[in-house]
Amino acid sequence: MSTILDVAKLAGVSTATVSRVINSPDAVREPTRKKVRRAMEVCNYKYNALARGFVTKQSNTIGLIIPNINNPVFAESTQGVQDHADRNKVQVILGNTYYQYDQEENLIRTLREKQVDGLIITTTNPKGDVLKSLVEEKVPFVLLYSTIKKGPISAVGIDNYQGGYRATEHLVQLGHRRVGMVAGKFSISDRSLHRWHGYRQCLKNYGIAYDNSLLFQTDYSLTGGSVSVKKMLALKKSPTAVFCSNDYLALGAMKGARECGLSLPEDLSIVGFDDIQISSYVIPGLTTIHQPAYEMGQLGAKLLFRLMEEKQSKPVQVMLESSLVIRESTQKAATL
Repeated sequence: MSTILDVAKLAGVSTATVSRVINSPDAVREPTRKKVRRAMEVCNYKYNALARGFVTKQSNTIGLIIPNINNPVFAESTQGVQDHADRNKVQVILGNTYYQYDQEENLIRTLREKQVDGLIITTTNPKGDVLKSLVEEKVPFVLLYSTIKKGPISAVGIDNYQGGYRATEHLVQLGHRRVGMVAGKFSISDRSLHRWHGYRQCLKNYGIAYDNSLLFQTDYSLTGGSVSVKKMLALKKSPTAVFCSNDYLALGAMKGARECGLSLPEDLSIVGFDDIQISSYVIPGLTTIHQPAYEMGQLGAKLLFRLMEEKQSKPVQVMLESSLVIRESTQKAATL
């Protein structure tokens, strides 16, 4: 295997010049760059980025951990991270946890072994030991889609409590009094838990008694949404409206309701959360809470890069704005 010394000898330059051509090509005159690159081709020289990392303490890579690669909302934030990283010539290594905390721990461990310069994580457990160890060891990392508003962890997210409240309030103001909720399991998503708190508080503020039989926790999947809404509709006192804690669940719930013979929104109003692109294309269009996923990804990457550059930076928590997007899946409750 050829070495940088072989390339330098063939090109008639120093090893330092070869290194500059690899790492800072703009600092080398074009004729010299061409000569060195020709020598690299002749020698079949393969640049060892890992070896450079041992010297510079940088790998020019970051790790990005998401909980569900099938959910389009995470594709949007991933694109935001990727675009910012590309502009800074940094590679992104993507990992998917399937909402399994053990898998999250394994991915973080593996990415650290690969000496990534920092991590962006959508965690299933913000109070987990693995995050505590990252803080203690001063590893640069940022949480995405986080509800954390203070403390030693940098995070970018939205106010999920407020979003859950706003979604429920929309249904209540349409005259619905039996409002169910299909929620991602609280054990794997503090975001879902905070949305439920907003849902419950809204009912209380409008004088509507909370009915625990109208809460169904499930996996974040189309099937989970469909099965949950069917069980809800089988209740003796079924709801006239349902709030789903993400659009994926809502799309499943819409299918499940139709399979029960209901028309939407005449027989059942449904609200989602995320505003993924397909939500505006389904029929009826899905009323939902918009969260700026792409911007969240970009801001998370910018924040991580700042943490990587300024080792002593203080943790920063940023809450972005969400908004209600009203489409055709909701309407006024039918009067008896």
